[in-house]
Amino acid sequence: MLDQAKPGKLKKEDLNIAIEEISAGFDNRRDLYTALHVAGIAGSADQTETVQRYLWTPADPILSRIALLILCEYWGMSSKFLPELQSFLDGVDWDVDGDVREISISIAGRHLRETEKPTSLTQSLTSIATDEAELDFVREGALRALAVALGDSLLDVSSPAVRVRAGSAQAADVLTRTRRKYSLQHQ
Repeated sequence: MLDQAKPGKLKKEDLNIAIEEISAGFDNRRDLYTALHVAGIAGSADQTETVQRYLWTPADPILSRIALLILCEYWGMSSKFLPELQSFLDGVDWDVDGDVREISISIAGRHLRETEKPTSLTQSLTSIATDEAELDFVREGALRALAVALGDSLLDVSSPAVRVRAGSAQAADVLTRTRRKYSLQHQ
């Protein structure tokens, strides 16, 4: 069913089955992951409440990750979920592997690119990118998100959004441009 979940390709009955499975919250999480993805790809914001109930799922952070991806990326509702996005950026204790935080970093960069307004997300991404206590891949994710927010391309292999590494000249450039654009103080 997931292979057919392109907009306009999935039968309405199949989408309804996926929505029913999500609403029921059945025990087979693998099928629930698939049902959420199907609803996210083929569904619409009409199912926001159905998907939103999985946004805070401490027992299974992957469900939270998928729900955040659907609501903010697939359905373009990141502005509506800024408090949740900020909480996940800050880190929640039940996201022990950082799955939700990782996707929230990426979503925050794209949200900032669309809005072009400084928010607490900008400060959080900058803090993550400059915090040497963070793992390098987390810092680099924040640097890529900031590069995306600045308009750098994810398709150009020479772009900082693709190649930036913590502590590199490209990282310093991304941070300088971020501070300039968003009028942030040097940390």
